[in-house]
Amino acid sequence: MLAMPGLRGAVMVLAHAGHGNLLGLQSSVAAGGAVGHDLRADHEALFMHVAAVGVTVTLLGTCAAAPECWPPEVEQAGFLGTLIRLTENVVTAASAVHGLGDPKPATRDASKVRVKTRTRRLLPEVLVAHHDILPDVLDAGQVVAAARQYEDFVHSWIISPWAHGNPKLANALAHYGARSTFATVMDTFEEGAAVTAVFGARMLLEEAARFTWLTQDPQDEDAFVQRSTQYFDEFRAKRKSTIAAFTGNGVALAAATRLLKMPDHVIEVPQTITKGRKRLPSVEKMLLLMGANFPEPGWLPTAYSLLSQVTHSTPIGLMHMTRYRDQVLSGGDVSPEMLALALDAACLGSATLIGRSGLMLTQGSDEGREYAIGLMRRALEVHNTARPVHGLD
Repeated sequence: MLAMPGLRGAVMVLAHAGHGNLLGLQSSVAAGGAVGHDLRADHEALFMHVAAVGVTVTLLGTCAAAPECWPPEVEQAGFLGTLIRLTENVVTAASAVHGLGDPKPATRDASKVRVKTRTRRLLPEVLVAHHDILPDVLDAGQVVAAARQYEDFVHSWIISPWAHGNPKLANALAHYGARSTFATVMDTFEEGAAVTAVFGARMLLEEAARFTWLTQDPQDEDAFVQRSTQYFDEFRAKRKSTIAAFTGNGVALAAATRLLKMPDHVIEVPQTITKGRKRLPSVEKMLLLMGANFPEPGWLPTAYSLLSQVTHSTPIGLMHMTRYRDQVLSGGDVSPEMLALALDAACLGSATLIGRSGLMLTQGSDEGREYAIGLMRRALEVHNTARPVHGLD
């Protein structure tokens, strides 16, 4: 599938967005829109394109692999025919907006598709023996209540990004992207879309770990400059490799470059990458730094690993998103443990991002400092309430 022209590059753009990183957050920088809250039209079209194709291919594969799951009251051939026709309509409409061209049949030469070997998919701390599983009597109600109180405080202060001069794009994206993603978490976990809340919580936790690493010990100016160079080089390199993935698989260079170009109201700095650049530390190392002051610093990598089980649809992740009550199997109904963990991670991650970026946007103002402290205090209250439910830290 990835050998199809354009698809590998499209998946890379989706990956950036799904990890909540600097390059992914740039999908929300729309001309005339609010930073962090409005998808660019070309990126939205690309996401809808890939989503439609992904759903269709998944359903076709399921029909072939498990035909017994098809409901007998639905005529299969007619349904699938309509599905494919509607998917073609989405692809045609989306292609006219993102301008990357139509996918072509895969060639036999797949040399440009490289598979990165994964050394570890799951932390061993996540696994629980069957005899250690407790009865399903946990309830996340108190965690939800604490998260709602945190949510109220988030909305208690709004920063004008231009009150202190032109803001840096990275700070604005961290701040308003975190607000938007946290709002998504709180708007979806009770609306039958809890999987979206888990995705958002993971994004917030991961980007908060990067931002913690970037902003550690700002008094050491030389070290901060070195980390900043390393941080921005990482995403310049990702941008370059994404464009190369597009152009190496049949997409015009102009179209690929246009997809990752910022709107005119954003002043872009040169995209020069430092020779011999250093890569960012692993997410696990940055999470350990972020959790250094907790009783068990290693709980954050374990939490991230558990949230990742849902985002990658592993058996463990599917188990936490499926409930079996009164002999009825219900999909999309999150377990209390995973809900508590998602809300805990979302509050902690957003408090880190919103608070630290708010201080930067207001140039270290007293009001910004009080707000950042208030966010973290309330996020830790959520954590203390969630601990007995998800069992970590």
